[in-house]
Amino acid sequence: MEELDVNNYLIRENLFDLFKVQLKKDFDSCSLSTDFIDHLPSQFELLKDALLIELKPLLKSNSLLSNLLYRIDISEIQIKNYQLKNSTIDFEEVLAELIIKRILQKVILKKKFSQ
Repeated sequence: MEELDVNNYLIRENLFDLFKVQLKKDFDSCSLSTDFIDHLPSQFELLKDALLIELKPLLKSNSLLSNLLYRIDISEIQIKNYQLKNSTIDFEEVLAELIIKRILQKVILKKKFSQ
């Protein structure tokens, strides 16, 4: 899923609302703060920046980050492959982009198969 595709999906208001619900659910299940979710912007770059702020403290705790990535369903192999394809961006940005894309994917699939 390219950045343009992500932006197109996020600007659909009902998908973005579902995105925030899923993100909250995943963060809640890992006992992480969800206060930031209500104020998230729907533009990909701004959303990524907001998520980066929340991820930075988690990078100091492997267990919290591992739990979150497990909950969202992002594997080490996916992270490594994404880093190889996007070698110009930092590790934190890789995580933020993968989280956004995976949660959006979950939302789209749930919406598609619930109809």
